[in-house]
Amino acid sequence: MAEMLSLPLEQRQLMVWLIRQPTVTLADIAQQLGTTEAEAQQRIAPLLTQGYVQALSPAEGEGWDEDRFPTGGSPMQYRARILSLQRAGRREDGPATATAAPLAVMLSGASLVTPGGTVTLSVTVTNKGDTSAIIDVFLEDLPASLYAWVSSTQERLALGPDQSREAIFTFLVPATAMAGYYTYALVVDSPQHYPSSPPQRFEQRIQVLPAAEDGDQASDPTFFLLPPTRAASPNRLAPGDTLELQVVVHNRGQRVDRFRLRCLDLPPEWLTITYPQGFQAVGLSLMEQYLDLNPNDQGTILVLLTVPLNTLAGSYVGTLQLQSENQPDLTLLDLLYLDILPVYQVNLSFRTLVSRVQNQPGQYMVQASNQGNTPRTIQFQALPLDGGNLCTFTLDPPELILAPQQTQTTQLTVQPQPRRKRPWVGGGRVINFAVEAQDVDNHPLPEIPMQGFLLWESRPWWQVLPLVLLAIGSLAAGLWLLWWLFLRPPAPLQVVRLAPADPQYSEANDDAVRLDFQISQPRRLQRLELVGQSPEGTITSGPMVYDFSQGLPPDLEPFCTLSRVLLTCRAVLTDARQPGQYQFTLTAFPSPGRGRLSPHSLDSALITVDPFPQPEILAFTPSQPIYPEAPPSAQPVANGNGDNANNPQPVPYGIRLNWAIANPQRVAALQLVGRDPEGTVVFPPIQIDLRQGLPEPLQEFCRLEAVLVCENLQTGVRQAGRYIFELTVIPMDGPADPPITLATAPILIEARPPQILNFLVNGQPMQPKYTVPLAPGQPPPQLVVSWQVEANPGTTVTLLPVPGNVPPQGSLPLPLSTETSSTVITLQVTNRDGKQVQRSFTLATVALPPPTVPSGGGATASGASGNGDDGAAAAAAAAAAAAVGKPGDPLTTPRLSSPNGLSPSELPPQFE
Repeated sequence: MAEMLSLPLEQRQLMVWLIRQPTVTLADIAQQLGTTEAEAQQRIAPLLTQGYVQALSPAEGEGWDEDRFPTGGSPMQYRARILSLQRAGRREDGPATATAAPLAVMLSGASLVTPGGTVTLSVTVTNKGDTSAIIDVFLEDLPASLYAWVSSTQERLALGPDQSREAIFTFLVPATAMAGYYTYALVVDSPQHYPSSPPQRFEQRIQVLPAAEDGDQASDPTFFLLPPTRAASPNRLAPGDTLELQVVVHNRGQRVDRFRLRCLDLPPEWLTITYPQGFQAVGLSLMEQYLDLNPNDQGTILVLLTVPLNTLAGSYVGTLQLQSENQPDLTLLDLLYLDILPVYQVNLSFRTLVSRVQNQPGQYMVQASNQGNTPRTIQFQALPLDGGNLCTFTLDPPELILAPQQTQTTQLTVQPQPRRKRPWVGGGRVINFAVEAQDVDNHPLPEIPMQGFLLWESRPWWQVLPLVLLAIGSLAAGLWLLWWLFLRPPAPLQVVRLAPADPQYSEANDDAVRLDFQISQPRRLQRLELVGQSPEGTITSGPMVYDFSQGLPPDLEPFCTLSRVLLTCRAVLTDARQPGQYQFTLTAFPSPGRGRLSPHSLDSALITVDPFPQPEILAFTPSQPIYPEAPPSAQPVANGNGDNANNPQPVPYGIRLNWAIANPQRVAALQLVGRDPEGTVVFPPIQIDLRQGLPEPLQEFCRLEAVLVCENLQTGVRQAGRYIFELTVIPMDGPADPPITLATAPILIEARPPQILNFLVNGQPMQPKYTVPLAPGQPPPQLVVSWQVEANPGTTVTLLPVPGNVPPQGSLPLPLSTETSSTVITLQVTNRDGKQVQRSFTLATVALPPPTVPSGGGATASGASGNGDDGAAAAAAAAAAAAVGKPGDPLTTPRLSSPNGLSPSELPPQFE
């Protein structure tokens, strides 16, 4: 308690509140301080650091509320550490037991010791579980000095179910130990066998008392306190009182000594230490901070102890220490025992917040301020003063726990009930009540009357108005009932309902319009008249008259039911069968008598009889948008080399059409015509008669069901161009129903690409180049070019450079120049779309020089042949013939006459 006095006021008030609580959470601390949890955490952090507050897990706390904090989401708990010290102090008188299943722990042993003594802590552990367990008992949080005092800090016990064993820890306090408090913690845990049970932690402390002197040494200084204090008879002081003490010091040494006095365990501001005045010179006094004594001299130090007004009530122990300058290691101690008397002063005030109410509760506030130095717990109770149970009183909270110098409030809610007792008229009802306060510890409270009142206002006018209206309504209902029973005229005859029995009617189903109608008060009905009209007002059905003078007519008996108040007829047949729109009027003629005498009529909505469904072209398209042009009839298809190529799969030539026509039973005939984009008829119209069913030529391509579907119907149009086909449907009714026409999108037949079937020179396939040697004096050889192209309509064949346009098939001799020249012969084919294909070869003529006769052997050759000039000419001609070949043979490119020499046409010119 003495250490708490050095804390600031706010922390001191928090510690007083924590001492009165077993364990609290951070939310409880925030609520007590009136702050958030984050700010409460900051305020309690210094107390945790200094050791005044201990943080515990939920299982270690006392009074844990499982309803507020269920297992698994439990917050951290806090408790005042001084509470553990008080419990440790109680172990001096007897053993204390702390139980936490499944282990029970009992601690015993003294905690007070003098230097050189022994402290024994006995820990008795009982296994309350149903299994054998190994229990660890160990000390932790030991100060550095305690490690040298205890021989062992851990013991291990093996216990069976319901077995107990004792672990003993012995502290050997050295003779040089300083007086004071030494705190540590004892932990009992069984993590191996009881892992779900948290460790049990017990805060312990050892108090080392000042060493007692066996006998005063002759030279050691001594001191004593006046008036002396004892633990059994402490000095009793009230907050604000002052105690004057004298400390008499005796210097028994042989030297002048200087002494200083210190007070431990009490706040410095409580004490004022005054040393005797010294004299430095004549007439000059000095305030010394020490006491100088000559050998065998005595001196007195004055100590003035003033208890602050905010000091908490309780017992305080202060240690007075006298220090000698000559013997600094000598410790002279004495204890000062104080008992601060409690001051019970609480101020109560009552305040009205809301006292005039209608349906909401009244609000009041009671404020309590603890001006004393002890914690107070005050309970409040609200009591009615007028008797009865007209109100419900709720206090939140009903109990206030006040730390010294703390002010708190409680809210009082007064709810008037039941609501039926609220005054109807007048100035309202006044309800008097009083709030009583009671101290839990029966400490005195001020006799301050806390009385209040609640004004329950009367009901507003709009709540009384319904009662007035109810009375007026009851009177009006009685008058109406008299009129209904005795003065009401008879109900008139009326047509209540007139509607078609079916939502749709069709001529195809041979439907006739049927009507549903209802007539009220049929006992007054004389006859019914039903007439059907077109929207233009022309009568198209009826009139049909039903006589009710003899009761229900026989024509209506199959359709109607007659009651006292209503005639109901369903599906009454009419003669409306023709297609068109009808509006029926039903007129009810009443019998003569009292009440309405005029007929009553009701018109139906327009009723439509649908005609036969008309045919409709659902789709009309070609089988493909683009077609290739068909080749000429009986024209072989050849490859580029002139060979015939057989195509294993037939190519779809010619336009094919697809169409789908709904309601084909109403189609008399179909008409198909083809036109070009300019509108010219290119496909003569054909007409297909469907009145006798599907014609046989169409059965291969068409199927006649609910929809007439024709696919891939051949038209025979195969020539290149653009075509538009029109399909016209002629209905059965002829001129009454106009024909239906639908045209296709433009259909394209692409022209066939130009193709050269063969291109021959002297009957042989064309080669890229021909070289013709021309022998002197010999006629040039004859070359014949023949060709054949695919003769499609619009195809143009040109042979260049001459003669130009030629027929698709033919042959032509080519004249050769007698001089050396080169000519490109081209065969060009163009279709109607302008696409071209061509094949060409190069024709070169080489004029050979006249043959030469060698000079050395001319006479011999001439003599042998008989005629030299004629022999040379004959040899040259033979060589040219051999090079060109016969007129009918195809020309070839120049070739070598022998592997090791050149042909005559390849020889260069030579000079004789």
